[in-house]
Amino acid sequence: MTKPLKLMGQNPEELTILSGLLQDTTVRVGDIAWLPEEHRFAFVGNRFRWEKKRRFFRPKGERVRTGFHLNGVLKASLHQIDLKDKDTVLELLDIEAHENGEDFHVLVNFAGGAAIRLTTECIDAVMSDMGDDWEALERPHHED
Repeated sequence: MTKPLKLMGQNPEELTILSGLLQDTTVRVGDIAWLPEEHRFAFVGNRFRWEKKRRFFRPKGERVRTGFHLNGVLKASLHQIDLKDKDTVLELLDIEAHENGEDFHVLVNFAGGAAIRLTTECIDAVMSDMGDDWEALERPHHED
């Protein structure tokens, strides 16, 4: 088992680093939450461990259960995501932040055009691996 990652991001550049580590995370719609009274957005998914070198015994790579949350969320809107369809699995492409005057727009982009747009008062993000890793069924692949 590799030591789990726990990282924070407090500006758009640090969020870009978290985004790179979270690329290709698979997330069930039922594992996404926006808690308006706590000003928090969160999800739990199966992260592909891009940072780990391939080993002979796991040539397809590894996945690990990972949580991500963003504090200071004022508003959330969904695009092509039906919260009632809790078993739908989304594949995370990236997370990007854009300063917008006194707040930020954070876009959580998924394959196929699904997205979540968050309005935040600041960038306060945490990514944390939870539990043991396991062999991935296959390596994620991208079209050129």
